[in-house]
Amino acid sequence: MNKSTPLSDLPSMKKQNNPAYEEKENQIVSEILNEIDNSQENRNVNMEVSEQAPNVDENALMQQKLLEEQQATMQAQMQEQAQALSNKRMEDSLNSTISQDNIVNNLIEMVRQPAIVAVVVALVSLPQIDTMIRNLISGRERLLQYATIIVLLVKAAIGGTVFFGLNRSLGSSSEQSLQI
Repeated sequence: MNKSTPLSDLPSMKKQNNPAYEEKENQIVSEILNEIDNSQENRNVNMEVSEQAPNVDENALMQQKLLEEQQATMQAQMQEQAQALSNKRMEDSLNSTISQDNIVNNLIEMVRQPAIVAVVVALVSLPQIDTMIRNLISGRERLLQYATIIVLLVKAAIGGTVFFGLNRSLGSSSEQSLQI
């Protein structure tokens, strides 16, 4: 599909120096130049379209990559949040268990010493203790007039010693259980 005109088809105007010949010749030259310009413009448009097509494809690929990166980032963030939530729940559960243990330990610590005092008072208040101390004093008549005071002082000394011994033995065993 050649759009050019063969030379044999051109009218033969050999060596005619009239203005009509020059005008026709100029017209033919301008038509040829116009055809050349039109074909070059079509090629340029085609080249621009073909150049833009890869740009469009590149833009689409870039957008797709960007979307994939955003999705990956969002998934990673969601996984991190889920992991953090799971960790927080486990930590809260552990803290509640520890706080329950601490409540029990604190309760035991608060009740321990009053319980020891109650046991010592009950032990020292036994009538057999009074009788035993009075029998020891009855051998000495000078102390008999102070028997009530001596019995109270001996009971106090026995109570203090028993309290000290129980407190030390129970205190050291509770400290060992806390360390384990």
